[in-house]
Order: sequence, then structure tokens, then C-alpha cells
Amino acid sequence: MGNDVAAPRGTAVRTVLHVRTRCQTPRRVSSSGLLRLPSSSTDGASSPVSLPVLWQDDCVVVVDKPAGWLVHNSAWAGPREDTVVDVARRQIAAGLVPVHRLDRGTSGALLLARSGADASALQAALGGAEATKRYVALVRGPVRAVVDVDHALRDDEAPDAPARPARSRLVPVRRSDVERCSLVAVELLSGRRHQARRHCKHASHPIIGDASYGKGPLNRSYRERFGLARLALHCARLALPAAGVDVMAPLPADLRAPLALLFPGIDVDAVVAAAVGADAGA
Repeated sequence: MGNDVAAPRGTAVRTVLHVRTRCQTPRRVSSSGLLRLPSSSTDGASSPVSLPVLWQDDCVVVVDKPAGWLVHNSAWAGPREDTVVDVARRQIAAGLVPVHRLDRGTSGALLLARSGADASALQAALGGAEATKRYVALVRGPVRAVVDVDHALRDDEAPDAPARPARSRLVPVRRSDVERCSLVAVELLSGRRHQARRHCKHASHPIIGDASYGKGPLNRSYRERFGLARLALHCARLALPAAGVDVMAPLPADLRAPLALLFPGIDVDAVVAAAVGADAGA
């Protein structure tokens, strides 16, 4: 998949985002599709990191977040730890604002806005019915049919708050009966904290590598036998039709290699594209 997205631009962007006409012109990334970003190591030394830019125009930037990176500063950040927002603000634009979050362990498409006003409008659009948020996950157990999860979720950080409605759909992609695991596409039909992870657990299919909602012995087994040393969750597609944004984030190497061992002969790109593409889940 190339980095140039052939999506229409123009009045729809201005109407929904209520932004200036500067949003009409998309920008192409470099031929490699990579933006070179410095990342601080634990001793403060700088090491080169390539953060792929999947899409950018004058209102929106979509980057391919690596697993292990925090989106923005929080209580979980180390004292010298760069976040995606830190490096994006240095290298792209100082005013970039995250529109949504991906957990530290999750990789994939991350939407950034060029201003607070753009971010507010994009957040509203991302929560609308036309938005598409599709993930790929490796989960415990055989998933033999589509699983619709309608289970209200309470914010982990506000346990006394009322639970809010939340809906997800798990679509089977590949299954290993020997290892009793499945590759699934997870479509979020709402947006709650840790929704994909918590809904997979609620469906009795916790995501492998999930230290909070998964199974420790199983996670260790997959790390030792298949080299899966991360949360097996990747935001593979984000689409906001009104903003002219429809991007797919290719599966990273630290997920490709374990999947190749679990599902010999798998064409990862073709399988993921079919699972999260425009017609998937229709």
C-alpha cells in the first residue's frame, strides 16, 4: 500500500471541520513515507527512529505509531521519555494536538490535528456513525463466527462514574486450532477507554500480550515460543469520510513475525487488507 491516499478533498472538509480553506490541499510525504524522528533513550542519548507518516494535509496528520510509545505525557511517562506528540511537534508543527489515544502497547494509525479547533471537530467526527476504526488483534481461543459485543464500560480511572454504552464487532480472520488462538478484526462502534481490549476479554477472547486484561502464563508462552513481546493489537484502518481521510497502517514486523510462525504461508498484507478494508464488515 502506498502512502498517497486518493480521497476527495474540498468542501466536505471545510463544512465538517469548520476550518479555513487551507485544508483543501493534501501534502505528500517523502518517497519513503518516513519522517525521521529522534527518540530519547533512558540515558538521554538520542537515537534515530523512523515514524511513518501515513497522511497529512493542512488540518490533519496521521502517523503510524510504534508499539511501546506513549501518545502524550502522562503519569506513566519516564522522566526523559519522548512521546509521539513530543517528536511530532518538533518535526512537523508545534501546535499538533492528539485527536484520540492509542495505548502504549498498541501500534497503528494515530490521528493528530494542527490546532485545538481542528481537534475538537475531528473528535466529534471520530465518534460519529460514518467513522471507521478497525483494529487487528491476536486473541485467545477459536473465534468461529462474528461476535457482536454490546457491553457498557466504566472508565478505569473513574470507577464510581456510570458505565457508558459501548459496542464492538469481532470478525474472524484466521484460526489456529493447534495453538487455540485467532487473528481477528475488531471494529469499534463507539469510543471508550481500552474498549478493544476490554470487549475482547468480555467475549472470552482476551488479546495475547495484554498484561492488564489477558493471561500472564499465556502471554509468557507466546513470548518464549513465537517472539511476541508486545500487545497484539494494531490500529490498521482509520477513515473519516467527511474529512477526506482513509488510511491503512501496515502490520509492523514485531507482529508479522509471530503471525508467520502461527499461520504458515499467510500473506499478511492481503489478509489484513481484506479484514479491515472498505468492504470488510459490511
